[in-house]
Amino acid sequence: MSRRPTAMGGMRAAKMMQPRSLTALLLAGLLGNAAGQERELGRIVLSEPAGLPRTEEYVEVSVQASLDEFSLSGDRVYAIAENSGKKIECQIFQRRILPAGKQVLFSIIFPVSLQPHERRVLHLKTGPPDPAQTNPATDLQAHGDALELRVENEFFVADLTSSTSSEGKGHRSGQLRELFIKSGFDQLLSRGENRIHWAPNFQRAGAEEYSTIAGWDSPRLATLEQGPYLIHTQRQDVAPDHPEILLSAAYKFYANQPYLRFVSTMEITSEISLVLLRNDEMTMDSLFTHVAFQRPGGEVFELPLAERYAVLERQPIEHDAPWLCFYHRDKGYAFGSIRLREDNTNSFGSPSPTFEPHTRISDGANGGKYWNRRLINERVTILPRGSRYAEENAYLVFKIEESDRFAAIKYWAERLRNPIRVH
Repeated sequence: MSRRPTAMGGMRAAKMMQPRSLTALLLAGLLGNAAGQERELGRIVLSEPAGLPRTEEYVEVSVQASLDEFSLSGDRVYAIAENSGKKIECQIFQRRILPAGKQVLFSIIFPVSLQPHERRVLHLKTGPPDPAQTNPATDLQAHGDALELRVENEFFVADLTSSTSSEGKGHRSGQLRELFIKSGFDQLLSRGENRIHWAPNFQRAGAEEYSTIAGWDSPRLATLEQGPYLIHTQRQDVAPDHPEILLSAAYKFYANQPYLRFVSTMEITSEISLVLLRNDEMTMDSLFTHVAFQRPGGEVFELPLAERYAVLERQPIEHDAPWLCFYHRDKGYAFGSIRLREDNTNSFGSPSPTFEPHTRISDGANGGKYWNRRLINERVTILPRGSRYAEENAYLVFKIEESDRFAAIKYWAERLRNPIRVH
């Protein structure tokens, strides 16, 4: 059994799962279509690309099959290792019938362990529910709907509900409002009258205020899917006060994981002039003493928040910095962002307009602190129709270690930024 730095509680056996959303489209093959029979959906090849041990890391696969092969009403899917015959139960989500005919598209997620550079062949099979088979028991729990949701696992409680305490928290936006860190810290991350997850946000040229995704109130699309491995929300609507921007957002929460994932996309449907455009923003009360980050070249810096100005005014944190975090030096808790993907290409594959893109550590009212990735930095910039800005981040809670304060975030960043490959 390999050992690694844990997100909370120091070194321990690597028994936790690591998620990675990686889509491989499988053309379905039918071994038999009689009702009640086991049927094969396809074969996949997994490979470990980075020379790292992987312990029950999640793999996502997108599958297309005919309705004769897969029943929407209750079929289960499992993966069987070609060599060992080991069976892995899969969670099914995002089911939908394709308009063209009797085809169904759905996603599956399951955990797998691999040795460095290992290659493994799995067969995906489906069949009717097995009365003797129960869903895997995990620590993942959800309460509520897509816009009034609380999610809990062994590491944290994520609160996405609305609140009557202020206007900013009162909207039914489905955006993360508070995060409670467990693992002996019992530390609540919150931000006064606001939600802590405050981006994407945008400000029209000539407007006095900016608007944020947290200003959504009951977006037109809001879905929630849950199972033993994954809780998944998706939301979509025009951006608050900016009908020229189609805004999409998704959260993924995983069993046994100290982080959540967030994906957002801003699509410009009509030309608009903006003076500010930001994503990857977390804003919190005065709960931390230090900031740390890794520059794209690999060098790691840590600075007291009160003394960061001289360094960051000389050389701001890059917009594509692999990770950054806030931490409390004495209490030992930390919260950070691992940047997994940034894609600012337009609908024709050319770069969408940006101005002075960088990551900023900012001061808020009453001692608050926040990080944000600025794509347009306080200059009027025209965004033509078809411009697009997408991001994917993992937000991690972890413990600062004495020997290497950032061992946990380095560990997770190395794996999440180099996912298991699916063919």
